[in-house]
Amino acid sequence: MENLFGTLAEKEFSVEAGKLNIIEQHIAQFGEYWPNEAMLARLRNTLAEGRNISGADASFYLHELKESELMKSGLSYEEAHNRALAEYGVSPYSVYHPEVIDAFPDEFNNNWRNAWGLDR
Repeated sequence: MENLFGTLAEKEFSVEAGKLNIIEQHIAQFGEYWPNEAMLARLRNTLAEGRNISGADASFYLHELKESELMKSGLSYEEAHNRALAEYGVSPYSVYHPEVIDAFPDEFNNNWRNAWGLDR
């Protein structure tokens, strides 16, 4: 897991309501996807409880913010997605929390489980 989080490793971030709104609007354009909804719920709960985020929650939060910004500047989803991952040096497997991976096993292949050291 040490390689999952790039420059985000061992750092905490606060969730801001305005930024969460940007993420919600960004994600809405892709249609309903339950793992995204689960990650958004995690962020909403963290905001409501006044806690900081780290790990997969931070990776998802910052990734989606950067991806939104890049797509608004005219990049395609794929290019924005790849650049957002590169921005923080995170693994593509870092953006969903292991609890979300476990909750939606049909949405995540073994690469996700292996990255997190999850048993099948």
